Amino acid sequence: MNVLWFKLEKELKKRVEEFSGIIGFGLKDILTGEEIFINGDELFPIASSVKIPILIEFFRKAEEGEIDIERSLTFREDQRVGGSGVLKEIEAGTLTINLLGYATLMITVSDNSATNIILNLVGMKDVNNTLERLGLSKTVLVRKMMDKEGLAAGRENLSTPREMLKMMEKLYKKEDLSPWVCEKTLEMLKKHKEGIIEGVIRNAVPDNVEIADKSGWVEGAMCDVGIVFLDKRPYLIALMAKHIPLSDSRRLATIRILTEMAELAFNYFYEVSISTPYGRR
Repeated sequence: MNVLWFKLEKELKKRVEEFSGIIGFGLKDILTGEEIFINGDELFPIASSVKIPILIEFFRKAEEGEIDIERSLTFREDQRVGGSGVLKEIEAGTLTINLLGYATLMITVSDNSATNIILNLVGMKDVNNTLERLGLSKTVLVRKMMDKEGLAAGRENLSTPREMLKMMEKLYKKEDLSPWVCEKTLEMLKKHKEGIIEGVIRNAVPDNVEIADKSGWVEGAMCDVGIVFLDKRPYLIALMAKHIPLSDSRRLATIRILTEMAELAFNYFYEVSISTPYGRR
């Protein structure tokens, strides 16, 4: 382990220890394979980051010919749910777009109504089967978006920093999924997002550096997971938090800490990308 990597890990652990809730963190240097995990196997609610495996299954079924992503679908009243997104504000019967459009809304504005439309098409069971084939035994989808009855019954969509990183690595390396599915999924995850949906990874990375990620938040928890396509030194990163303090009702302090951690990671990789192994630029 190089000295800079050791210093990075020390600084990251300091941030985690200072947080009054629980933070899970994962980081992997794609070039060297070096990893840092802090609470890496702890289960966290993954909120809207669960839309990544739903998207994977959407494109997987499209490739198999089970779904026509260009098929048009008119938005109906019974498909409306609350939470994030724009479809909740659209008058039923007035919007007709293709399935790819609904998938785009699912990712770019984290639309919950669009997510449930896509999930109904691909099937929750098949999403979980694909997760299992990818070796993600702790990552599970057990309820739709805004399923209050499911939430009241204790059903929560969960994963760990280690498994979320593993999923993103599969996409990057095109492992256990076809190149087309990986490329289409990453293409979608690279699309511009705004506001809190933009995520803490984007907060920490300059605009000229491409990222593919999906953030999420629910009461008391939030996360962001993705790939930073830094020239010469791409890396994988997962940031997850739960038991967010009640005093941080707007999650601003949590966002600040997670962003600091993402900045520490970026600063390390940027430095080693422009320096020789001996520290000369």
